[in-house]
Amino acid sequence: MKTVNLKFVGVNSKFVPNIYVDNKYVKCKINEFGSYEVNIQTEKDEIEIAFTRELELKSKLWWLYALISFIVSIFGIFEPPYDRKCISIDCLFKIKLKEENNIKIKFNTMTTTGRAVEIETENNFEEIKNEYNIDKIAKRRWIILLVVKLVCWIALAILIGYEISRFIK
Repeated sequence: MKTVNLKFVGVNSKFVPNIYVDNKYVKCKINEFGSYEVNIQTEKDEIEIAFTRELELKSKLWWLYALISFIVSIFGIFEPPYDRKCISIDCLFKIKLKEENNIKIKFNTMTTTGRAVEIETENNFEEIKNEYNIDKIAKRRWIILLVVKLVCWIALAILIGYEISRFIK
């Protein structure tokens, strides 16, 4: 049985990626320093580690969820903001294993140029993908949502102004 100790450093609290090891979602624990850690037991000689970020605006029913949360949050007043940059992460690594494996993964700042993560390990690994990218579909939907919210606020202001003017007469 081989032990893999994964440690993730530099993860932004607003940008927590989904972590998959051999196509299985891995739930990480936060240690006292704010880093994420997980220990994995496997019989394989090689594992595949992938990082993704699922944006809410990328889902099928994004418009329904956005509409319901806009209304429930009193026309967006208490609604948490969407990520306006719409940055997603796309990383895939294959790592050769020994008996005891310590892998430290450092997340870089979110820019679309350069590498998304840096790996510190004594193991041999193959980097297949390692990048941040702007999700164009989510970005377009964010703009649409922003325009719709502005139109709703303007319509609400006009309606309130009309009702106040009727009340004053």
